[in-house]
Amino acid sequence: MGSLDGRGPIALTSALRWWLVAAVTAVGSFVAAVVYWRLRFFFRDPQRIPPADPRAVVASADGFVTYVKRVEAGRVPFAVKKGRTIPLSEFTDVVHAEPGSPDASGYLIGIYMSEYSVHRNRSPIAGSVVFRRHRGADPFNRSMARVGANLIARHSPYDEGCDYLLANERLTIGVEHAGGAVATVTQIADLWVDRIVAHVEVGDTLDRGEQYGMIRFGSQCDVFLPDSLVSEITVSPGQYVFAGKTTVALSPVSVAQSPLAARPASARAPEEVHS
Repeated sequence: MGSLDGRGPIALTSALRWWLVAAVTAVGSFVAAVVYWRLRFFFRDPQRIPPADPRAVVASADGFVTYVKRVEAGRVPFAVKKGRTIPLSEFTDVVHAEPGSPDASGYLIGIYMSEYSVHRNRSPIAGSVVFRRHRGADPFNRSMARVGANLIARHSPYDEGCDYLLANERLTIGVEHAGGAVATVTQIADLWVDRIVAHVEVGDTLDRGEQYGMIRFGSQCDVFLPDSLVSEITVSPGQYVFAGKTTVALSPVSVAQSPLAARPASARAPEEVHS
């Protein structure tokens, strides 16, 4: 019922106007926050200083360690395959060591980058880029929501039900240590990823912890370390790590030495692996 003095409709109009202004302000604030996150927060690039220990292998990405898998003779077990082993090459999409080679056994460390993580990727060791391999999705990128849910619920193994691990787009580079062993870094795209970026080509050299690329939005970055580069694994599933800063493994030899200063004459020539 309206007021007898005629102020009822005016008061109602004022209330509607106030609610409209509040709604527009809230929406505008949300949009501004999203734009800030998308253009500044997401692309932030903090300085990272590698550990003083020259034997320290560093994380390739910021995020949660989802698994540390033992690789034997080029085969690795995945929960998404019900614990069955598959060729490591099915994951990295490149064969960089024959099954009988010492470099075919080692450790695969998975790091899941949430939408809040720094998405810059860094080399775990110093070395030369000896291959770069890109593979498209099969047939489309799957969501990584399952691994995020597993981490939140502390449901181990964290890669259970994560079919994106073998299906999604990925880019793998091989970084050859001065002693000849090759570590691989595999960037895996999420459902909403714009693109995978890697600013290196075959023949380029990288310092330990040097930034070489990034992936947009939530994604994953895995490192394979052959046995010759591992004396101790220093991280465990569920742990949060920082690219270029956190030690994920200790090597029996220095992995911080410049590849140009200590590259043996017998080292094999770089090879481009085409998709």
